[in-house]
Amino acid sequence: MDNYVITKILSNNVVIVENKQNNYVFVGKGIGFDRKKGDTLDSLKEIEQKFISLEGLPYDDYDGFFETVDPRIIELCKKINELIEGELGQDLSASINIGLIDHINFAIKRLREGIEIVNPFLYETKLLYPVEYNLALRAVMILQEKLNIIIPEAEVGFLALHFHGGRGKSDKTRALEHSMVMNKLLHYVAEKLGIQLERDSFEYKRLLMHLSGVINRAEKKEAVGDNCLFKLKEDLAFEFKMAYDLSKIIQNSLKIPISEDELGFMALHIHKLRGMETRGDGAK
Repeated sequence: MDNYVITKILSNNVVIVENKQNNYVFVGKGIGFDRKKGDTLDSLKEIEQKFISLEGLPYDDYDGFFETVDPRIIELCKKINELIEGELGQDLSASINIGLIDHINFAIKRLREGIEIVNPFLYETKLLYPVEYNLALRAVMILQEKLNIIIPEAEVGFLALHFHGGRGKSDKTRALEHSMVMNKLLHYVAEKLGIQLERDSFEYKRLLMHLSGVINRAEKKEAVGDNCLFKLKEDLAFEFKMAYDLSKIIQNSLKIPISEDELGFMALHIHKLRGMETRGDGAK
């Protein structure tokens, strides 16, 4: 039978344990009550469900990290993880646990200090990762109820990126890069065409999803065919040049090449938007 030795008690419901030179956080009602460092947990029945992995946290950082974290946030992160895994039907990567705890702890600390949370890529994140965004909304409701604090929508977007990063081979940093580059691409298109792209407009959403598809196909090395490429270069020279500029933004930001065939499809989308420029109706 595996024995788990308590190395640190964070609260009545949260303890750090060691087993076979591996460290974990166990969360369970009363698990730390009337216990001390060195006590052994020899029955998993004492633990409500499962542990939180400490993957990614160097051993030398344990004390410093947990001295700054509210144990209630550890409990809530476990609850949130279970909610997400239940909704998605898949386990999240163990590597997001510490990052999520640290992120939420820091965000709550900033909010209590009256510091505004700003997320310039919120709308792009919301459209690119709708499943994770809706789960983040539910997570925020849990945090607000249990911690008695108002959490802004900007933080919902950041949590959505964390959740996306915990799915399969996804990466939170890469997801944020996608949102950032999308913001840059859409700003470039609007500025170059002299139009206003309203974020709730069909044109904005259509262009965003198309550009997202371009990036996803490039990352997966999926080819698209365009038999009219040569004619598009002649007929839509301005749009094709814009598409080329957009491809360079993507390549410089994400380090992935964009095929010339993709430029043709991007040029067609830009051509549709140019109609708004001549009509002068914006994208409202």
